[in-house]
Amino acid sequence: MENSANATRPTAARIVLRLRRALTWVPLAAMVVAVVWCLAAAAMFDGPNGNVAGPVMAVSGLVVLAAAATFAGYLLRPLRIDVDVDALTVRLPTWLAGRLDWDEVSAVTAVAVRSGRKVRRFLVVDLRSPALPYISRPRSMYRRLAPVLGREPGAHGLCFEEQLFDFDAAGAQDVVRRLAPAEVAVADRTAEPADSPWEF
Repeated sequence: MENSANATRPTAARIVLRLRRALTWVPLAAMVVAVVWCLAAAAMFDGPNGNVAGPVMAVSGLVVLAAAATFAGYLLRPLRIDVDVDALTVRLPTWLAGRLDWDEVSAVTAVAVRSGRKVRRFLVVDLRSPALPYISRPRSMYRRLAPVLGREPGAHGLCFEEQLFDFDAAGAQDVVRRLAPAEVAVADRTAEPADSPWEF
């Protein structure tokens, strides 16, 4: 694919998705829980049932540590989307960057979804093949949102939520529009909210 970037237009842009200020307590709480778990695990090893309870506590704590590391990543190394004339690259806080050549991207859309009285806005990236880990937030949110947006079963994509991240979905798709090739459909559909049967 070719795009229309030239000397008068930028050839790269960066969109940083920081956690909203109201949600910064989540990673902080996760780190506190991890510290408490470490203290509790040490006490279990020293207790009367340490030979059994200690190892069980240690193994179960791996999930706690993984969650704490992931949440801390959103504070220390925010989610980021790098857009250039060749690709769209998504860098998760605790994972390697996922580079998506424009040939893999079919559409980038800013959408709104109505759930009850609330209207949530998202940046949706439709892909021709899977990208990023299966359990990553952008990919799992796309699976949840795809039926509401009328995507075919088994469709692949990523979804970035305004309610979690401090960014403007419509502004982000405008950045993508300036750099994406003409073959990639880029649109702002936030003025036409889709109806969702569940709360987000």
